[in-house]
Amino acid sequence: MYSFFRIIKFALQGFFRNFWLSLVTITMMFLSIFSVTLLLGIDYLKQATLKGVEQKVDILVSLKPNVSKENLDSLYDDLKYLPEVKKVTIITPEDNKRLFQERNAESSVLKALDVFNENENPFNYNLAVNAYDLNQYQKILDFIQQEKYAPLIEGSAFHNYEEFITQINKIADSVNRYSWYLIGIFILISSIVIFNTIHMSIYTRKDEIMIIKLVGASNWFVQLPFIIESLLYALLALALVILLVFTLANFLQPSLNVYYQGSDVINITSYFQTKFWLIFGGQFLALAFLNVASTLFAVRKYLKV
Repeated sequence: MYSFFRIIKFALQGFFRNFWLSLVTITMMFLSIFSVTLLLGIDYLKQATLKGVEQKVDILVSLKPNVSKENLDSLYDDLKYLPEVKKVTIITPEDNKRLFQERNAESSVLKALDVFNENENPFNYNLAVNAYDLNQYQKILDFIQQEKYAPLIEGSAFHNYEEFITQINKIADSVNRYSWYLIGIFILISSIVIFNTIHMSIYTRKDEIMIIKLVGASNWFVQLPFIIESLLYALLALALVILLVFTLANFLQPSLNVYYQGSDVINITSYFQTKFWLIFGGQFLALAFLNVASTLFAVRKYLKV
């Protein structure tokens, strides 16, 4: 137990003795970890955005006036049992009128309803059709445009978000591609910095190390303080990243809620909380391995232990 506390003491001495070099080391590790975390966050935002867009995409089928309830139900059933259709929603004339009034509450367009009596409703039935996948909407459109449905359907509207989704994928792929190059540079620099930091720590304590070796200290007793010192760098860098990531996530979440009309589409804070150990634990293990490998190499190369 006494030896363990001595090892910890030597590690802390090495950390604070070369404080500014330690700070540079932590900074480089911080940049490496933060870059990877940022990429994971961007990928989550991309996937969540695409999912949100897919939820909003639908085909709006406008039925002709005076379509009977029987014909409406028949068309509803035909669409409902298509393998490509996820959901069919009936929008009544009353729903259409209410939505029109809400969307044009502050517009002069609303005055168009003044020509109708209070009990009159100029709107028809609509069907909102959602598919399982964006690629399936064309098949649904082809089905709706069959000749047998012509007496029932006045028109159908479909907003194609494919170009929008393609642009999101292109931007995300470009960010990912160039960011990985940047991360690689940070990792390389981090390896060099940790190697030089440990080497400097060895150099400043070479007399002390020679003495403890002369009195019978094992190789591991010499190496462990430097290993613990390198793990301390990784731990502090990771703690700073966690603090920054959750601060930014909590700051951005209200704006994301407003933009996406709720947190059910994107909740970046919850994402990092749910995958906390996978993201941050995995990065710590990777960085710890890198640091320990660099440390052992520095110790073996320059101390000849």
